[in-house]
Amino acid sequence: MYNQFCKNLLNYIHINSKGGLRLDIAKDILSLTDISTYQKHKEQKDKTYEDIGKLIYSLEIYQKRYPRIESFIWELWAYGFDPIETNIDDADKIPYMDEKAELIDLLLHTHYFA
Repeated sequence: MYNQFCKNLLNYIHINSKGGLRLDIAKDILSLTDISTYQKHKEQKDKTYEDIGKLIYSLEIYQKRYPRIESFIWELWAYGFDPIETNIDDADKIPYMDEKAELIDLLLHTHYFA
């Protein structure tokens, strides 16, 4: 599932490379595709590490609407990604969180972008 997500996201970015909101949203979740860079941020415990962790934690809100997200979160955890607990109000402050969750779900269950 994770590998398909990564391929689909990169192809989605390529398709939308002319810019706009779709590209911006896709770039915001691009950090989920690079395990080695994530590990460096994790070692440094920097802001990017926290942002990624909060994004992953916030995805949990969408598990009922997008059931594949639960498996995706487990797979991210298996690759070493850490959800960082945040207040639900903070999750609402993540720009375009609804759209990010919807895009992640789309990329998890389609081979259209591959």
